[in-house]
Amino acid sequence: MKNLHINGTVKIIISIIAVILAIVIAFLAIWMIPVKGKESTDYWCSTMKYTDDYAVSMKKVQGKEFKILALSDLQLNDALDCFGMKGTAYSTAEKIIKEQNPDLIVVMGDTVWAAFTKVSVKQFVKFMDSFQIPWAPINGNHDGEGNADFNWIADEFLKSKYCLLKKGPNNIGGIGNYVINIKENDKVVESLIFMDSHASRYYNDIQDNGYDFIYDSQMDWYKWVINGIASENNGEKAESMLFIHIPLNEYVDAYKQYEKCGFDPSIGFGKKNEETCPGHINSGMFDVIKEADSTKYVFAAHDHVNNYSVDYDGIRLSYTMKTGDRCYAQDDMNGGTLITIGEKVEIEHVYC
Repeated sequence: MKNLHINGTVKIIISIIAVILAIVIAFLAIWMIPVKGKESTDYWCSTMKYTDDYAVSMKKVQGKEFKILALSDLQLNDALDCFGMKGTAYSTAEKIIKEQNPDLIVVMGDTVWAAFTKVSVKQFVKFMDSFQIPWAPINGNHDGEGNADFNWIADEFLKSKYCLLKKGPNNIGGIGNYVINIKENDKVVESLIFMDSHASRYYNDIQDNGYDFIYDSQMDWYKWVINGIASENNGEKAESMLFIHIPLNEYVDAYKQYEKCGFDPSIGFGKKNEETCPGHINSGMFDVIKEADSTKYVFAAHDHVNNYSVDYDGIRLSYTMKTGDRCYAQDDMNGGTLITIGEKVEIEHVYC
């Protein structure tokens, strides 16, 4: 009888373990399943009339500075986040957000990175909502590499009460081409233009993957936006800023010029601690910017240990500083970048 009792107990334990394993396996299966979000239903063509409600509007109080805090390359992922190994991304972001109390937070891409990212995306939305500050994200090259595509990530971001993201037109390159207009007394004083710089693509000439570039359709849309804002702004072109993840090719030349000038502080600041990594092809976005004569500031992320900011041919080309220690980082180049719009625009890195 005693042996029968022991055997019965063993069977019960085995059954419980089997049920637990089945639940764990089911959870892992659901967690690992790739997910895709809804594609944008917006359509754009150059003959459409630009109207003021095309862009998100934010108010700047007259006589008061408008502060934008850029967070870059947090590189969150489920495998680490779910097991409590969060690194310093969240703590760094929280510290500088509370210190700076910005009017807007720009998330510069590569927010997530790894094969599994669904949980991290949801956690990040809760984190951002806790500050009750509007935030505007762009895509990085790593965001869509995991089991959640760019559209799904955008759908999750848009569940946030404070997220200003728009997926943008579905017939131009990328996801998240959109505009935020900063207005003072109902007049646009600064336009923030967000563009998807994509990820990687295969190039025959290098027989390998290289970084992508801004597409012709995006540049046409950009010109339409600049001219449209002017038409709604009593014919006056508003100054603008461009936010992208992968830097333009001209970032390479800008640093060379800065170096050649003996790192003259009147034209730049910051460091270059790794190779500048723009798209493999220069598609001409910088020339389009110059011709449009609106965008005076371009901000990029992507290269974690570069944080230089240089005036180049009339345009300020700046890296925003990496936030946290994920992927690869450098202790003395960790924090964010503060962009202050007042009587003039000021750019400074906030170290943590």
